[in-house]
Amino acid sequence: MDKQYKKTLEPEPSASNSEPRKKLWLTGLLFFLALGIEFLYIKSYNVSYFISPDGLNYSNIAENFLKGNGLVNTSGFVQGDDGVARAVAQTREYVVGPIYPLLLALVYGIFGFKSYGMVVGLHAVLGAVSAVLAYKTGELLFGKRYAWIPYGLTLGYPLFAFWGMYVLTETTYVFTITLFLYLLALYAKQAKQPKLRTLLILGAAIGISNLVRPLLLLYFPVLGLWIWWMQRGQLKTALRDFTIIVIMTILVMSPWWIRNGIKYHQFIAVSNYGSYEFYLGNNPLTITDSYFYFAQPSYDPDVKARIEKLPVLEQEKEYKRLGMSYILSHPVQFLQRTLAKEKNLFWKPVAPASGELYKMQGHSLDKWYLLLGLIGIVLSFFNLRKYSFLLLFTVYYSFIVSMITVVSGARYRLPVMPAMILLASVAVVMALKGIGKLARVNPHSSGRN
Repeated sequence: MDKQYKKTLEPEPSASNSEPRKKLWLTGLLFFLALGIEFLYIKSYNVSYFISPDGLNYSNIAENFLKGNGLVNTSGFVQGDDGVARAVAQTREYVVGPIYPLLLALVYGIFGFKSYGMVVGLHAVLGAVSAVLAYKTGELLFGKRYAWIPYGLTLGYPLFAFWGMYVLTETTYVFTITLFLYLLALYAKQAKQPKLRTLLILGAAIGISNLVRPLLLLYFPVLGLWIWWMQRGQLKTALRDFTIIVIMTILVMSPWWIRNGIKYHQFIAVSNYGSYEFYLGNNPLTITDSYFYFAQPSYDPDVKARIEKLPVLEQEKEYKRLGMSYILSHPVQFLQRTLAKEKNLFWKPVAPASGELYKMQGHSLDKWYLLLGLIGIVLSFFNLRKYSFLLLFTVYYSFIVSMITVVSGARYRLPVMPAMILLASVAVVMALKGIGKLARVNPHSSGRN
């Protein structure tokens, strides 16, 4: 084994064990404080959960799993004009990442089918762990003195708590992204002598995140270049670290790939849908500043009639082909549309009308989070190597999602907000340090005018 991956030396016999215990005690305190705040938010609503067609679809898969039918969905769901989601005849089987249905199955196995309120309780636990991870990342980036800033900002962000009230993947995915960013910060800290454990856990975290939603699948080129830069151009070391991470990701995801290959006789990386939205997102006629819906005006009836006669997997291939043909045929327009969607998706705060319509508590704070995050982006360029992983993830995620999707709305911005909160923390920390320096330079005079 390479010397760089040897375990660090054990403490000398005379060293006290009080420090690890103190850290464990503090972590526990932070977790339970965060969990209490999460439950206070839940109690502030007069409902215990929100359910949508997507949530019912995940729930249906979890129920089938517990009944021994496997991770399959056997019903379709739509939301009526009255806002109530109802079951309808199934038109196709959706394959989704297995992590969230398995979490639902865990909750249902303990508390019974359709225990949606307990699912929200699980979201509260994941939200509390995310806040603790934000604190740990803050320790790595800013030191213990300022680690409470990303912790507090994570707990105070109202949209995390609001979407945690839904039986949806949002909270779980935000948790995996928060863990991913913490591990990147840890790798950056250990870059001169990275630990094998860090690389293995990072690869596993990427794999698990992809099995919730597959949006980190395309991140590997960015990750590889970042690792090479952190290793200051040492290609051999960078390739070694990157290879370990990729192999671990493959090991975590491969059981799902094998299962899909056996069941569907075709490689399905994570899910069997998304190409239709990719097609609409890059169709020059598609409206890009409204929420996604299947009856978009740009959905050519002739195209629909032709493609819907094909098997599901062939439909996906054809929509993907059409989307790519639009991009290649209109490259300038593709960039213009993607940047326009990025502005709508990621840099536009929740409108007061939308916040009131959804009855979001504290939605007006969203604009201040975005403003602080943008200030942090500017300030981070003064220490680019330290904060580069936050900038790269923010740019990558916002661009990829904007390229694929049609929708607008802060829900689709949630997974990038852990990075934005850390960037906002950069702004707050620098402001506090600046105030501290001014106070030391100009102390209050005693008895003098």
